[in-house]
Amino acid sequence: MMEHIFRLSRPMPAPPKPNNPLLQAGYRYSLDTQKLADNPLSDVEHDLQNGLLGDYPLSIEQGVAIAVDTKQTPIQAFVWNSDLLSTPLKSCLDLDSTHPQYPNQNRLTLIDAGMAAPTVSLADDMPTLSISPHFELAWDTAGFCSQLGILQLLESTRTAHFADGKTMTLLDTETEEGGPVLYLSGKERSAPVIPLGGFQQQGQQQKLLFSQVVTQSIPSEIAGNTVASISVLEKYTVYFMQNAGPDRPDLYIWVPVHLPIVWGWSIRVQQRYDGVWDIFRKKLIMPSASTEAPKLPLWRNNSLACQTTRMA
Repeated sequence: MMEHIFRLSRPMPAPPKPNNPLLQAGYRYSLDTQKLADNPLSDVEHDLQNGLLGDYPLSIEQGVAIAVDTKQTPIQAFVWNSDLLSTPLKSCLDLDSTHPQYPNQNRLTLIDAGMAAPTVSLADDMPTLSISPHFELAWDTAGFCSQLGILQLLESTRTAHFADGKTMTLLDTETEEGGPVLYLSGKERSAPVIPLGGFQQQGQQQKLLFSQVVTQSIPSEIAGNTVASISVLEKYTVYFMQNAGPDRPDLYIWVPVHLPIVWGWSIRVQQRYDGVWDIFRKKLIMPSASTEAPKLPLWRNNSLACQTTRMA
């Protein structure tokens, strides 16, 4: 009689609905103007404290935070931090089937960060001072498909000291607006955010290693003046950013996905008695997460534009 027993396939259970769905960081949502009376917007600092931005346009010349425009119809705002959204403000957002909600957040974990000791070596027959910080990361897109990128701000003074006692400023990021500038490593770079790989699909995890080399050449003379030493004083603020649609700036913006990482160095190099360039003074700020650095990177200039040949 066993030949008359048939096994029935079990129905596939529907995926569980999130109890507390999360809004997608970096996505532009519409707001219900009728519910905004108790949630005044249109001030950048107020908007940021409530997890929203009107816009966040980035270029190598500047990065600017723009307040929510409450005069437009319909009112729209980017979510830059879903954790800061209050329940009343969430109720103002137009959440229909076309506006994404997710059960989890994307997370970036800093596994390790370090920096080897600075060195002086020959590069294209030129003595060159260099340092190389590195970051080991775990990137988990549990919430939504997204691209990871890196953006760096810089506060810097690089000075050449001559044998006759005069000096020349090689790089100075102090500007009329004040604050750090965008770090650019070469003239070929045209975008403020460097992608770290392609898009990572939802639910994927991977480990990444990001490292870079920062250098300063050491010429024997500049404009006919003999160089006695060169000093470098710099602080870098590294931002890891994510964007679910960098080709759609009308719908997505880059948003921070980790606390800023700060590192820096204070170095002076000069020639030894045998003519070899060597490090005579150094002080390092090892890479570490910072709660003091601004969570949203803003700038009004870049390091390439701050290069000077000013004699003093």
